[in-house]
Amino acid sequence: MKKNLIIIIALVSFFGCDDYLDVVPDNRQTVTTLDDVSELLVSAYSEATYNFVEWKTDNVTAIPDNDQFDWMTENYQFTPVVSEEGQDTPTYFWDNNYQAIAHANQALEGLDGIDGGDVGYRNALRGEALMTRAYHHFMLANVFCQHYNDANKEGLGVPYITAPETSLKVEYERGTLEQTYEMIEKDMLEALPLISDAYYEGTGKYHFTKTAANAFASRFYLFKGDYQKCIDYSDKVLGNGVINTTYVRDMDEVFTGTSSTQIADQFNEINSPYNIFVVRKESFSNRYYRGYRMNTNIFSNVVRANIQQSADQRDLLYSYGTQARQQPKYNELFEFTTSTTGFGYIIMTQIRGEEVVLNRMESYVRLNRLDDALNDYNVFATLRYDTGGQLTLPQIVAGFGGTEQEAMLDFVLLERRKEFLAEGLRWFDIKRLSIEVRHVDVNGDEFVLGEEDLRKAVQIPETATTNGIEANPR
Repeated sequence: MKKNLIIIIALVSFFGCDDYLDVVPDNRQTVTTLDDVSELLVSAYSEATYNFVEWKTDNVTAIPDNDQFDWMTENYQFTPVVSEEGQDTPTYFWDNNYQAIAHANQALEGLDGIDGGDVGYRNALRGEALMTRAYHHFMLANVFCQHYNDANKEGLGVPYITAPETSLKVEYERGTLEQTYEMIEKDMLEALPLISDAYYEGTGKYHFTKTAANAFASRFYLFKGDYQKCIDYSDKVLGNGVINTTYVRDMDEVFTGTSSTQIADQFNEINSPYNIFVVRKESFSNRYYRGYRMNTNIFSNVVRANIQQSADQRDLLYSYGTQARQQPKYNELFEFTTSTTGFGYIIMTQIRGEEVVLNRMESYVRLNRLDDALNDYNVFATLRYDTGGQLTLPQIVAGFGGTEQEAMLDFVLLERRKEFLAEGLRWFDIKRLSIEVRHVDVNGDEFVLGEEDLRKAVQIPETATTNGIEANPR
């Protein structure tokens, strides 16, 4: 895969890529200058999506009119994906994330071997390498492990790789989830003060800018359950006090025009401040006529379920037979590798401003700072509801029931679900909120994923377990 080929050979034994090498390989890119390190870091971002987890969520159902693929069905039925290892599968995600980590490690080793050069540039490169290493381990942990909490933290983590491989056969221990999180946090905190936007060309959105790094920290601490730190790092993006609309897109502007391509491009406009961290991803998952999608009933229960007495501007629905397709979010492009073949890819926002806003709102609620959460919401809502969506706490309690804190939490989590439909984040919320999921396939068979189900940790790819990586318990 283009530049990823520089280092993938160093990971053969780890990924289980057959037996085409008989000797220890070492033809990595020669790194002699800081610019070489910068070029190496271009490949330190995984091109694999985690879109396959969306098919495990309560956002989708079986669509009889759609083309069905075994690997999509395996995800939908909560079984290991063994029929396919290509784009949009757990194996592809595992391999590509560890390839990105390998490039980060090679960049760090290269920096250690280079004398001289601009100190600020060197520090920025080191910060980016550490941050991308932390981020990709974090995403692996949140797909292939249970959610981090007191009950699960002694369970299995993922192998945390901190150096390039120099041996053909390397054995890895998964360690505990707590150990994985500790190493992610260590890398992230070391990287944060080093990252500098001064050395990126253009917007820098395809790299970890300072804003992207703080936004990732916001997500990390929300998932870890350290809500004050989530607020602290969210503040570094949003500012102290009530948010403004800098990091909230205007959905009326997104929906300007009539074509789905135009809408998707406007949604992912790289120069917009609310698209904080953007990565090119190889994916076919955007094709609405494939696999498991939402229907009108699911869409109505999520997007049209509101207490504002006002239309939700995210309510853009296309109907295709028995399927309901919401607002287009990705425009599939195609790269030809021969005159007639190639692969599809999308430009995908990995972290966006609205996530940071909702991270902070949820953290406020969990710390019982309900007025702060509501004040943020009432700014956010001006760009989501036709009449501005302004609400009071009594209105939210009347709509959701329970205590003020319970009602406000349910309200914020529903807004979060609406905002990130078809983006995969719902799966991580299902894990961390212990939500049960029930699926019915095209044959009418039911599949239930329990609140504390072991299958919420996606099974480690067979190629990895064959080469000694411990499988998830079942």
